[in-house]
Amino acid sequence: TKKIGGGGFGEIYEGIDLISKEAVALKLESAKQQKQVLKMEVAVLKKLQGKDHVCRFIGCGRNTFSLSTTLRLGVQILRAIENIHEVGFLHRDVKPSNFAMGRAQHLGRKVFMLDFGLARQYTNATGEVRTPRAAAGFRGTVRYASLNAHKNKEMGRHDDLWSLFYMLVEFVNGSLPWRKIKDKEQVRRRCCRC
Repeated sequence: TKKIGGGGFGEIYEGIDLISKEAVALKLESAKQQKQVLKMEVAVLKKLQGKDHVCRFIGCGRNTFSLSTTLRLGVQILRAIENIHEVGFLHRDVKPSNFAMGRAQHLGRKVFMLDFGLARQYTNATGEVRTPRAAAGFRGTVRYASLNAHKNKEMGRHDDLWSLFYMLVEFVNGSLPWRKIKDKEQVRRRCCRC
């Protein structure tokens, strides 16, 4: 694939349809986009199919992974989380954008953990788990944050694992039940019910 355009709405790539082997254009909506512009574009484009001067619509969908891919990614992400925990730190912001795939050919299928800005040491100088603080304040990303994070409780290793769980659910389903909710308190209430 090769990027051929873009703007505030997202980006357009040239690609190859794996079934027909035809050249296709792929339009991806930016995750930062407040409004779902492509949803309307798809609706209009579907209605226009068969008309002159309108491109052929092949399909659309959310970004999802197969169960097999999700499990392979999940195992690597779990190992990355295990690595940071082994050296006495919590990541506290486990989410898809804090992981990347290797670019070099020999690293192309290897997952790398990124962004340690919210990390916190959970062990003391002797390697023992620190005493939890009474109130810790919210840390993380609302969509992937554990219940403890939403309750402003001290986070532990299991909270990084809850965030991983939410990521994996999103990988397979394309979204989380609270995807459209922006308010942290509403997300917390929704998480509690699940």
